[in-house]
Amino acid sequence: MPGKIDISVIVAAYQAAGTIERTLASIAAQTLKPREVVVVDDGSTDGTFDTAKALGPDMNGIELLVFRTEANQGAGAARNRAIMESTGTVLAFLDADDEWLPEKLDRSMSHFQKGEYVLVAHDYWTGDGEMARHHNCEKRFKESGDPFAGLYRKGYIPSCSVVARRDAVLVAGGFDVNLR
Repeated sequence: MPGKIDISVIVAAYQAAGTIERTLASIAAQTLKPREVVVVDDGSTDGTFDTAKALGPDMNGIELLVFRTEANQGAGAARNRAIMESTGTVLAFLDADDEWLPEKLDRSMSHFQKGEYVLVAHDYWTGDGEMARHHNCEKRFKESGDPFAGLYRKGYIPSCSVVARRDAVLVAGGFDVNLR
């Protein structure tokens, strides 16, 4: 799947001046390039906005849009603002202190486009090198006979793994701004 695809990457950022460069570099390094990245700096006081804005020329042809809120409102509100500023028909979510492996979007979209999916998600890793830890999200779904019950009782879907149809996210009302 070479080239770009109609994906907007949604990045919520708060006090992320020290991590946003690695986050955006991981998006720029994707084997399947998104159309745009929309960063919302959620009231940071550490220079996150200026740091992110300065990285536009390093995005390998991906449009970088950076916005900020005056006061910190939480990740849900920042994601909702980024969604409203985005133009892609598909949304991928990444927080400003997370990174993707280079084939993340390519692999996610190959599954997404196989069916009538509204959302695809996957496992994730935390840490580096020998300290890296695999988080098996699928295991949680399979612990119950009903995957929805398993998700409700034990699981979650990590936001950094989600690729979803924009229209479905909007119909669902976006993110709950009360869950900070």
